[in-house]
Amino acid sequence: MLKGGFGKSTFASTLGGILGDFRDHSVLVVDLDPAGHLSTGLGYYTRENDSATDLADVLLEGEPLEAIVKNPGHGFDFIPALNLDTISDELSKDSVLASDLKMKQELVDKHLGEQYDYMLFDVPGTRKKLTNNAVIAAPNAILPLMPKPEAMNGLRETAIRLVEPIRQQLGEFNILATVPNDLSARIDHQTTDRKLLESMNTQESFASFLLAGNDGVDPQQGTLSNGHDLETVLNDHIPPFARIRSDEWAAIDAGEVSPPKPPIRHTGAIGDAYEERKPLTAHDPENPQLEHFGVVADIIETGGINQ
Repeated sequence: MLKGGFGKSTFASTLGGILGDFRDHSVLVVDLDPAGHLSTGLGYYTRENDSATDLADVLLEGEPLEAIVKNPGHGFDFIPALNLDTISDELSKDSVLASDLKMKQELVDKHLGEQYDYMLFDVPGTRKKLTNNAVIAAPNAILPLMPKPEAMNGLRETAIRLVEPIRQQLGEFNILATVPNDLSARIDHQTTDRKLLESMNTQESFASFLLAGNDGVDPQQGTLSNGHDLETVLNDHIPPFARIRSDEWAAIDAGEVSPPKPPIRHTGAIGDAYEERKPLTAHDPENPQLEHFGVVADIIETGGINQ
């Protein structure tokens, strides 16, 4: 998401813990956001250190990956945010295509499958050189969406400014799932939770954002081509725990069924885990919301949603 405050850092650390600690995969989590919220949440505070070996040295100078990898002890390796603005400047000195391919060539191609089963990137909320590098290197995205008024606009901007050009230029970028996050309100009233979930589950414009860059899809106008079935697109991008179809909304509004409480729900344990400098999996391994993060991990493992 080209918008901050939707829980990307929480998702990265929690999924790293599930895939690594709970499922015994070899996982590398990489903080590419200069703000470094993920790094702080794992106990790494330094943002600038010109004398330290950093990601630029690995991508541009041939330094070994091991020189910058940390092990916070939660089932995954970690590259903290360090000198990221400088790295973006260094990448920008090369040609556009060459600079956008550095992370794929020097990090993913060399180490994914050999050293790591999965690499998870926490990207910034603005489009930067490192954002381009991340989506080219690992073109499979999980997009958390919080119930905020700016959620759909943030997704629209992501679709138009990032997803559409990447797909048109390179041909491959997969949104594996869009996941509602930090829900807390009822959905049988016009709450922000209801507005988010109803938009996700019923609107053609939402589906057009997910398919931006495909033939006939217009995210500017919020329309699909005749070759795309709305329900199929939504089934392919919304986890089963958050999928509420039109007839189900009608039943909820008629009082025929009790309104569900779709995950992922707000839990104070996430803030507590952040203060403790641990992922949720380490802070509270029995937390009930981890079951739903586990479904997202299933989606990563299988490469898509099976409704």
